[in-house]
Amino acid sequence: MSDADASPPPPPPPFVEPYPGFSDETNGPLIVVVTTALTGLATLFVGARVYSRMISAGKIAIDDWIIIISMVLGIWYVGMSGAAVHYGGGRHIMTLKPEDTTEVIKLTVIGFVPGVTSFVVPKFAVVILLAKLLNPSRPHIMFMWTISIIYGMMTVAMLSLNFGQCTPAAAQWDMTVKGTCMDRKIVVNYAMTLGIVGAIFDFYLAAYPTYALWGLQMNIKKKLALCTSLGFGYCAGAVAIYKCTTFQGLLTLQDYTYALGNVVLWTNIEANSVVISACIPLLLPLMKKIFGSSALGGSSANTGGVSGASRSRGNKSGTGAVGLVTFGGGPSKKSRTLSSHYDNTIHDSEDSKYIILEERSFQYSSREVGDEDASVLERVRGTKQEGW
Repeated sequence: MSDADASPPPPPPPFVEPYPGFSDETNGPLIVVVTTALTGLATLFVGARVYSRMISAGKIAIDDWIIIISMVLGIWYVGMSGAAVHYGGGRHIMTLKPEDTTEVIKLTVIGFVPGVTSFVVPKFAVVILLAKLLNPSRPHIMFMWTISIIYGMMTVAMLSLNFGQCTPAAAQWDMTVKGTCMDRKIVVNYAMTLGIVGAIFDFYLAAYPTYALWGLQMNIKKKLALCTSLGFGYCAGAVAIYKCTTFQGLLTLQDYTYALGNVVLWTNIEANSVVISACIPLLLPLMKKIFGSSALGGSSANTGGVSGASRSRGNKSGTGAVGLVTFGGGPSKKSRTLSSHYDNTIHDSEDSKYIILEERSFQYSSREVGDEDASVLERVRGTKQEGW
C-alpha cells in the first residue's frame, strides 16, 4: 500500500469537561484585582512614610530607599502577573493553547524574581529600623544582620534554582524544547523551607520590639500603640506560612497554570504585608500633622517623676520642658536627652531620625551636666541588658 493510500491519523478526542463550567473557571481576575489593590495600598503607605520622614528629618534615609526599591519590585511583579493572566494565567491548563501555556509559565517564572525579592528586601529595612530605634547591643545587631544575610543568600539560591532546574532553562516553560529537569520536589521543598524561615524571621522582627518596649515606663495607651505598630510583622509571618500551603499544586505540571494563581496571589500579599509593616512605625509625624498633637495619646501636661531640683535646673538651661523623644543611636556629642519617663534609655537628639512618640522631657547640654546628673546618666546607661 502506497503512502497516498494510507488513511490520515484519527483526530484527537474532543475535550470533555470534568465538570460543568470547568472551561470558564479562572482565578485570573481575582489575582489582578487583589494584587493591584494591595500594591496600590502599599504604595500609599510608602508615600506616607517618605512624607513623614521629610517632615521629621528633611531627607530620606537608606532604609527609606530600600522600601522604595521594594515597592518598585512589587509593581514590576504585578505587571508580570497581569501579563500572565492575559495569556490565560489562573485558568486550567487543559483549556489553553500550547503557545499560551508557554507564555503563562515563562512570565510567571521570570516574574518570581521581582516577586520573591519584593518580600525579602524590605526585611533589611526593618532590621535597620530596629537597630536604630531600639538601640540593641553590638552582639544583638550582629545577630540580626547575620540572620538577614543568611536569609538573603537563601533567597539568591532559590532564584538560581528556579531558573536552573531545567537545562536549558526554556525547557520548563516551552514543551517543544528538549531538555532535562530535576525533580520538582527539590524546588518546591526548598521554596517551602525559604517560606518557613521567612515566617520565623518575620515573627522575630515583630516580637523583639514588643519585648524591648514593654518594660519601658510610659503611658499604657502609647505602649500598646507602639508595640502594635512595630508588631505588624506577625501578619506577614502568618501570610508566609499560609503561602507555603499553596506550593503543593506546583509539584506537577498537570494543572500548573491554575495552581500558579494561589502562589502568585499570596506572594504579592506577603510582600505588601512586609512593606506596610515596615512603614507604619514611622507615620507619627504625618499623623500629628493630620490629627494634631493628640496622635498616640499626645503629651502629658505632667512630667511625672522629675524632681523639683531637676525641673528648676532644666528650666534654667533654657532648653524648655518639652522635647521629642526618639529611640536609637548612642549618646550624641552635641546633646543628650534625659527623659522623665524612660529611665533606661539615652536618646540621640542630633537629628530626628526616628520620631515615633513625644513625651515631656528635659534637655541638658553635655557641658552643663553636674556631678549628680552625670551619675544618673551613668546609671541609665548601665541598665541596658547585656546581650540585647
